[in-house]
Amino acid sequence: MRNVLRCRRGSVAFATVIALVPLIGVVALGAEAGSWYVTKQQAQNAADTAATSGALTLAIQNAASPAVTDAQTYDYRGRQFAAQNAFCNTGDTSYPGSHCVASLPTGTLQTVQIDRGTYSAGSSPSWTTDAGGSSVRAVVGQQQPAYLAAVLGLSTVNIRAQAIAEIKNPKELCALGLGPSNNALTIGGSSNITGNGCGMMSNNTVKYNSTPSFSGSGWAVNGVGGCVASAGHCALSVPYNYSMLPATNPLKVLDTATFNARTGNDAPLTATTPCPPPGIIATKCYSVSPNSGGTGAYKDLSVSNNEYVDFAPGTYFFYNAAIKITGGIVTCSTCTSAATSGVTLVLLGDSSLSISGATVTLSAAKTNSFSSLLDGVLIDDQAPNKSKNAVTINGGGTVSLGGAMYFPNVEVSYGGSTQNTNTACTQVIANTLTINGNAYMSTDNCAPGTIGKTQVVALVQ
Repeated sequence: MRNVLRCRRGSVAFATVIALVPLIGVVALGAEAGSWYVTKQQAQNAADTAATSGALTLAIQNAASPAVTDAQTYDYRGRQFAAQNAFCNTGDTSYPGSHCVASLPTGTLQTVQIDRGTYSAGSSPSWTTDAGGSSVRAVVGQQQPAYLAAVLGLSTVNIRAQAIAEIKNPKELCALGLGPSNNALTIGGSSNITGNGCGMMSNNTVKYNSTPSFSGSGWAVNGVGGCVASAGHCALSVPYNYSMLPATNPLKVLDTATFNARTGNDAPLTATTPCPPPGIIATKCYSVSPNSGGTGAYKDLSVSNNEYVDFAPGTYFFYNAAIKITGGIVTCSTCTSAATSGVTLVLLGDSSLSISGATVTLSAAKTNSFSSLLDGVLIDDQAPNKSKNAVTINGGGTVSLGGAMYFPNVEVSYGGSTQNTNTACTQVIANTLTINGNAYMSTDNCAPGTIGKTQVVALVQ
């Protein structure tokens, strides 16, 4: 018996067993904490994709007549992509592609919150919920019971991840083809494009008939649906991207403006005397006054060689009108500053516009006295999409058009080649836009509400 009591065999094993008890507990606790880390990473992935998809949905809906459409809301898309990463509000498993389970383990709850608002970066980042904001925030959470961590006083563990995606507008656009027709922007005729170095964009494909040249820096050409060219014209000397999100249409509000429902015709334009101003040779002159204060609209306007038309500053309505300028001079002699005076032409019904071989000098006022919706707008053409309503503006003479020109439904061939004396701004937004020959385009000094912009989505948090 004495030998047994004095025997030390197995004492190390006994001590090791005793030491292993807390060691195993620590290892198990570490494994549980590791599972929290894995869940945190999964939640962050869900939040990132949810915020990005929500912002992408907003960007698509910001564009008019895009090649890409989405009838769902940013909130729906955010929740759908969170669900595809296995995070849903508890029990909500209805989204396509969802990896959420119908029943979570006992004591486990999940939440998904999608908000739209404004994010401010900097040393103290902040978020403001705003129905008109350009950012989407996704907050994904999972509450689950603690097991071994309960010995440390933790009964539940709350795992949370947040992501914010923002729509950014890196480039101002002076030329925008809305579509949905293919080749909404065509650049051809060995075009030489001058101006302030702005962006040219198609909300579907871009087509080249030849390789264009650009004067100056800052130019870019973008498209949503790729590039079409018979040779290697798609590779430009300026930055280009043919897989962009559709651009915004800043003048979309004009499509439903009440004044664009005006019908009927006023008396036709008649020649006036004296004719012409000193230093100008003309056999027939027209002095035209705005008709925005009435209820009708002008009918036709035809100007040919040795004719002179002088628009007084203001807004002009034309209905079922054929405006054809093949020669002569068309101007606004009293429009001395784009900030305070200018001309706006509103074309309604089955109207058409053709300018060739003439000297045309017109500019829009940055502040339109008739309607603020027309601030900075030189032409608002609401004619329907018919071949007879197609618009041709070329530089056969000296075409100097200042301001935004809007043709949401029709095909436009544009070649205005000269900067306007009253403003550096020249923009064209059309259903389909073809740049032929030399063209001047610029967003300098344009009214802010007329400038379209490219869109990209980036995670900012």
